[in-house]
Amino acid sequence: MPTPKFPVLETERLTLRQLKKSDAPALIALLRDEAVSRWLLNNLERTTLKQEQEYIKAMRKQFLKGQGVHWVICDKAGTPMGGIGIGRWPMDRMHNKTSAGFWLGRAYWGKGYMTEAFSAVLDYAFGTLGLNRVSAGHFQGNIASGRVQQKCGLLYEGTCRRAFLKNGAYIDELMYAIVREDWEKGMK
Repeated sequence: MPTPKFPVLETERLTLRQLKKSDAPALIALLRDEAVSRWLLNNLERTTLKQEQEYIKAMRKQFLKGQGVHWVICDKAGTPMGGIGIGRWPMDRMHNKTSAGFWLGRAYWGKGYMTEAFSAVLDYAFGTLGLNRVSAGHFQGNIASGRVQQKCGLLYEGTCRRAFLKNGAYIDELMYAIVREDWEKGMK
């Protein structure tokens, strides 16, 4: 069986490409910023070069198994800015749905980059993969992440109370989703 070709997504200002081991130092530098890591579930597992390279290796394996696609978000010069992916939990091909997750280095906040990247990923999920539903969530208090989801057409579905344990405290996750018919309406 041939190795699947990793999808590179291009937008006006960004390139979303496969994570490479050489991205690890730049990504670690972004993840070490407390303003960024406070909103991430697995930030404590990605603070050393070895841990980040293991994460990149795991994401490649997930892609090869058809369970998810995880991109590094880069500017047009190739500088890593953050990450985005579908298959936060493995993609559910039986029901044609997946979950998404994303993060961005603080220097890139407030410039519309994540909305641009997430829109491209949704186009890929619905247009190329033929999925029917994409969900995403954010921790209580991460208003910017919720705004990105809303700008991309996701609708608020509810709050998962005390869904995750982070830094010794349980935190709520606000859940959003978009279905194919709503994505298609937004394309017009």
